[in-house]
Amino acid sequence: MEVQGMFVGRELELAQLRDCARAVTGGQPRVVLVEGEAGIGKTQLVRHWLTDPFMKDFVVLQARCDPSEQDLAFGPIQQLISATPGTLLDDFPLLKGPIPATMPPYEVGRQLLELTSALQARRPIALVVDDLQWADTASLHAWGFVLRRLDADALLVALTLRTTHRERDPKLEEMLRRLVTDVRGNVRLPLEGLATGQVAELIEGTTGQPVSEANAARMRRHTGGNPLYVTSLLAELPKGDLAGAPVTALPVPLSLATAIHGQLLNLPEPSRALAEAAAVLGTPMPLALVGKMAGVKAPAAALEAALEAGLMRWLPNEPSAPVELTHELQRQAVIEAIPPDRLRQLHAKAEHLVDRHAAWAHRVGAAGPTDLRLAAELVTAADEEFAAGDADRSATLLLYAADLEATRVQRERHLLTAVARLAAFERYTRIATLLTRVRATEPCAMRCLVLGADAMNRGMLAAAEAHYAEAVARSEEEGDTWTGLMAQVAMSGVLNFLGRHDEGIRAARQALAIDPDMSWALVNLSTGLALAEGAPAALRELAQVTPEVVRSAARGKPAGAHLLTVQGAIRITAGSLTAGIEDCALAVRLSRSHGVTALADFAYGLTAAAQYLLGDWDDVPISVDHAHAITSNGDGKAAAYDWEYSAAVWLAAGRGEWDRAEEHLRAAESRSGLEGNAHNSTLMAISRAVLAQARGDQHAMLQAVEPLLQAEAGWPRHLQVFWLPLHSEALIAAGRLDQAATAVARLQATAARDIPCLRTAAAWLSGRLAERLGDTARARTIYEQGLSPGPQADVVLLHRAMLEHAHGRIMHLEGQTADAAKWLDQARHRLEKVRARPFLERLAGDIPTPRTPSVPGPANPVALSGRERDIAHLIGRGLTNKEIANELFVSSKTVEYHLSHIYLKFGFSNRRELRDHVQRGALSDASS
Repeated sequence: MEVQGMFVGRELELAQLRDCARAVTGGQPRVVLVEGEAGIGKTQLVRHWLTDPFMKDFVVLQARCDPSEQDLAFGPIQQLISATPGTLLDDFPLLKGPIPATMPPYEVGRQLLELTSALQARRPIALVVDDLQWADTASLHAWGFVLRRLDADALLVALTLRTTHRERDPKLEEMLRRLVTDVRGNVRLPLEGLATGQVAELIEGTTGQPVSEANAARMRRHTGGNPLYVTSLLAELPKGDLAGAPVTALPVPLSLATAIHGQLLNLPEPSRALAEAAAVLGTPMPLALVGKMAGVKAPAAALEAALEAGLMRWLPNEPSAPVELTHELQRQAVIEAIPPDRLRQLHAKAEHLVDRHAAWAHRVGAAGPTDLRLAAELVTAADEEFAAGDADRSATLLLYAADLEATRVQRERHLLTAVARLAAFERYTRIATLLTRVRATEPCAMRCLVLGADAMNRGMLAAAEAHYAEAVARSEEEGDTWTGLMAQVAMSGVLNFLGRHDEGIRAARQALAIDPDMSWALVNLSTGLALAEGAPAALRELAQVTPEVVRSAARGKPAGAHLLTVQGAIRITAGSLTAGIEDCALAVRLSRSHGVTALADFAYGLTAAAQYLLGDWDDVPISVDHAHAITSNGDGKAAAYDWEYSAAVWLAAGRGEWDRAEEHLRAAESRSGLEGNAHNSTLMAISRAVLAQARGDQHAMLQAVEPLLQAEAGWPRHLQVFWLPLHSEALIAAGRLDQAATAVARLQATAARDIPCLRTAAAWLSGRLAERLGDTARARTIYEQGLSPGPQADVVLLHRAMLEHAHGRIMHLEGQTADAAKWLDQARHRLEKVRARPFLERLAGDIPTPRTPSVPGPANPVALSGRERDIAHLIGRGLTNKEIANELFVSSKTVEYHLSHIYLKFGFSNRRELRDHVQRGALSDASS
């Protein structure tokens, strides 16, 4: 505990912090969580540590979270950035100036990571965030993204967290813990109370008097060794010698807050008035202004007593040399001790000293129990904030307005509107703290809307539908158009997940009839159409708006980037793989450049699935990692997990990594979180079939895909590009040839009519069926037609390799060994390039002839880690370090670190050697 320049105890914790700093200077990032109850000395420990001589080489960026700014999106992030040289920020336009509340937190985190990487060019970085429990959710998500992407950065992150914060939401508690526990190199420093000897040292340092061991022990027992509690009680002790017999007059207040009240009462009147004004302001402010607000003529003299008591602190190193209460708990206690009339007067004066956002709270504090005029102003301001995309600020202003209304009806209306707006932006962590109040309100349309959003967030689809349906019905009776619109949109999405697509389409069209510009209704409408009628119907709807999205982006004013992601998703599931990937990539670029919503978690997950089909297997883990970085950080939707984990299963299965494939599959099956989720169950069935295919288990393949055949529409039909060939392949392998003929006919028709990228599979499996029926001549004809030259877009790699292999096998059996070798070698080359070990083994076992010699690439015995392989792969594509960092969601420092290891492993001296090596395909032999 730091008291007037002295530091008591915490030597062990200081040593741990020094060790962390040493590790960082050695290229090992560290994240430290200092936690403990209020007043235990967390902030003082970190401040003292920052004065350590070892920290002089660090660039220190600090932020302090404030309970009054929990609705200010990215407020603490902007505090950290404010200390960065402005010229450096020129490369990060989204971080220069106020960060829009609509900015995806992962994107803020990505840019913050690259900014810290740039700052590390000469010196290591320390990011210090105090009072994490009061951070806004957006900042928490952005920090979480940064902390999980640290690898080789010279970055030390120190966070302080109060463990006895009132009204702590369990979900928020979990999020705060995961900020550290999910990070490699994390260190938790739980602070406990001082020991008796340390309490004695603190008392002597504070009072200048020695203390007996008995008195120190008594103080230790009473306060739990809490330094703030000890110093607060000392203010009430009579002057005298504490070294003798146990003090019988030792005050025994019921709580620390009561002790602070006593400390305040012992101050001279001017000092107490100064402390009251500073407490009401709640932010550092120049002494002269605080003194004027308090009505104190000699504020410097009044400050002396408050400083001596440890109640206030002065910050002379800051430009305006401001003052403030030393601890938030002291500030709360001081405010509680101010008489109501004086408190209102102080709030009225504070209004003119703070920014416009903080001024609202002071205006409310200065008002009486009811103030209808101010309530109306708050509602107007809340509407403006919501229109600008700031749901959190809007909700705060509405909750202020609710406290000033005269009637229960208006109070409940403002409360429910606040929560509904939070739900529209998926601020469920904050909503959880308001649900008790919501459930106590009278039934109405908006109450049903809010309860429906809560049920949807908890995965209770049936309950969500019931609430939304009631919201729609009540909104018509109440004439509440906005609530009815939001309920219609939400219900259309629920109905799509439940597999009732016709009803989902109807609900979405009803919403669009109310507001033709409601883009989320169009998202649900196009999804429903794709499920019920097929991709062409959905793409026709989207074609009416997505060109304007692209045009608006060209004008620098993008809107509806998420519609491009939906269009890309539907194109991918319709087999237009390359075009779908391009749509998703454009949506993500718009999100990055303009901070707009793009459903990036879905964009990356679906891109990974398309890359798997196309054979871009080295790109799959990069896309999966991007998707997982967003969803695991809390920025994405639960359904996006289905895609990222499915693609991860498929890739691991294709490479014969059975344990990894099973791990991903279990994670996917447990992550859905939505009851009756046909989307998840369909993708899980496909993943089980893909895994069985790689293992050569046709019976498990059939068991996985046969339930999908029963659906005439919905997710199984929508996703048939991924499973329809698996069904025919399994039936043929199992010898169920009559059923196989029907399945192959369906595959051929689908390929010809709807999904052209399945034509290769149709040729391969049609020929394979002919072989099994004994008609090898027909099989060869089919294979030759399937392999005939011509434009071939979106060829599925495994289908092409299997077709080439089948054709080469027939030619080999007919004695045409030279021509057979050409096709067999092509098949092998494709499979070797993606390291498809199970399929290569099957190929080798099928044709026991020596491989036709080919020009060998250089030997590659080295083993690369997953991150090293990704970086080497992108070097082969010609990307710069900065481009690779952006592509991989890591810092440039991390890229440099891994690149040096890659050079060392290969014995290369420069980038060009590595690029040439990768482009020759030699990297495909490296194991990870």
